[in-house]
Amino acid sequence: MSNAVEPVAPVLEPAAAALAKATDNPPYLFQLPPAEGRKAVDDLQSGDVAKPAVDEEWITVPGGPTGSVRTRIVKPAGATGTLPVVLYIHGAGWVFGNAHTHDRLVRELAVGANAAIVFPEYDLSPEVRYPVAIEQNFTVARWVVEQGATRGLDTARIAVAGDSVGGNMSAALTLMAKERGGVPLLQQVLF
Repeated sequence: MSNAVEPVAPVLEPAAAALAKATDNPPYLFQLPPAEGRKAVDDLQSGDVAKPAVDEEWITVPGGPTGSVRTRIVKPAGATGTLPVVLYIHGAGWVFGNAHTHDRLVRELAVGANAAIVFPEYDLSPEVRYPVAIEQNFTVARWVVEQGATRGLDTARIAVAGDSVGGNMSAALTLMAKERGGVPLLQQVLF
């Protein structure tokens, strides 16, 4: 008699199974030139998907190694008053990803946490090299502390979060904040 548990075959939803099949053959994302890879990632996120209603604003944060950082602020639709902040740093291998590829996730976070999501559109590699993106994200974090109140952001309740390489940069930003001061982060969430 064996106590071994029989493995269960994974089951994918039909849309996920179709995506897996469609992307199962070369060229793979890492084999594409950056511009083609970015288009492929953007196209994957362009389907008709239900997204929570939000209010959003695009701003340009001055400073950093490139002079400014384009930044999206996303709040639950109709939110009033001061909201806690999640500085969300997107992933996708330093080379891909943007507000479009992470739109649904950012909306879900804003609505689910009843928070303002501040989303820096940091410059991608290989056009820029380390430490440009991390410094751009830190510039936005400092802007939240110094100017965020003018946009209804609670500068005393700031978390940093990120997925994949965004998680890497979130960890780096947390260390930078500790070392440099001026950015009092309360929480860190790494995906």
